[in-house]
Amino acid sequence: MAASGVASLPAFRGLWLATTAVHAGSDIAVFAVSVGMITVLGASPFEAGLAAPLSSAGPLLFGLVAGVAVDRWGQRRTMLAMTWLRAAAYACAVASFFCGWLQAWQLLLVILVVSIADVFFMAAYTSVLPRLVGRHRIADASSSVMVAEQVVSLAGPAAGGILVRFLPAPAVLAVSAAMQLIAAAGLSRLPPDNPALPKPDRPGVRESIATGIRFIAGHRLLLALILTTATNNFAAGIYQAAETWFILHDLAMDPALFGAIWSVSAVGGIAGAVLAPRVGRAMGPLRAMLLAAVMMPVNFALIPLTALWPHLAVPGIGLSFTLFGLALGLMMVNSAALTTALIPDDLLARVSSTRRTLTQGAVVLGGVLGALLLGWIGAVPTLWLAVAVALGQCVFLLRMGVPRRGIPLPSELPAEPDPLPAAP
Repeated sequence: MAASGVASLPAFRGLWLATTAVHAGSDIAVFAVSVGMITVLGASPFEAGLAAPLSSAGPLLFGLVAGVAVDRWGQRRTMLAMTWLRAAAYACAVASFFCGWLQAWQLLLVILVVSIADVFFMAAYTSVLPRLVGRHRIADASSSVMVAEQVVSLAGPAAGGILVRFLPAPAVLAVSAAMQLIAAAGLSRLPPDNPALPKPDRPGVRESIATGIRFIAGHRLLLALILTTATNNFAAGIYQAAETWFILHDLAMDPALFGAIWSVSAVGGIAGAVLAPRVGRAMGPLRAMLLAAVMMPVNFALIPLTALWPHLAVPGIGLSFTLFGLALGLMMVNSAALTTALIPDDLLARVSSTRRTLTQGAVVLGGVLGALLLGWIGAVPTLWLAVAVALGQCVFLLRMGVPRRGIPLPSELPAEPDPLPAAP
């Protein structure tokens, strides 16, 4: 399940179980909603097209306030509340279906509610993790969680496909609701929340948000890491808008073959997550981030290159997906370790949620731009533009002196942190 150090901690095992169950429930729900809207409810193309942006709308709508809310409500309490909110959303859709009331807009509402719940859940998760495992073990803990998520991503759509053979697609959401019960059981192992500040001592919501934004703006290395991830996500949003069209329409690849190749990205993600802490310790997490930033445009370029050599499409796309998974694992695990090391405990929830707003919002904006470009200039030029944008993410780390250094400077760390392992 995890590296031996973090696996020995009952509270982390509970958090690991909770996040894995939540991710499994989400993957099954996304599949069931996609199938159910089209095959059961007869949704229009516009309604079906709203599913993807609504699934990413949470950070844009509530990302700035999620961290402030976690500071006031408590981490354990917030995660439990969001778990029960997801369970209620899934269960209401199932009940509406069996009562004959379910409509497409209700499934879109479920997607939106779950996306919002995920924002608050992740803000609490990010801030509670150092408390459970210590800052120096964030990379190992993040690796363990990400490996589980990638395994779920590999098996989730297949499980959803099997379930919809035996149940109507909307009814499969009952499985997603049951996953929330498993998540709640895992969260019950977390320690009680620390006492919240009395109301007279609390800063206002606007001041709390502004404090988090000022911290990011004033911390050059943290800002560089956020801009690196946001640029990568913006490029990925452009890329993903055109990628499927290019493969299925321009290359005319069989959808079943495409799905099989797609699963390779999860395998690559598993390998990347397992290797990420070791690479970070060997060369320093900043150098590991730069390595991932260099790998991203390389894997993006492999797919449009198949337009020149269509007979190499299958190995080219498979290699691209594998490299993407590897790079994503390196980037996410080492980014989590770095950002946690750079942010003081009292700002961790609000700064992390602001960071997530910027990085996840970039995916939505990139996706909208990619969809517009796909219709205007076609798939191949859109994919090459994404490659060019992805190259830009390296600039921010290079300006911070990477690869000459692999770890943050002492002056960039909060007072008395648990130090990151030194790079050779």
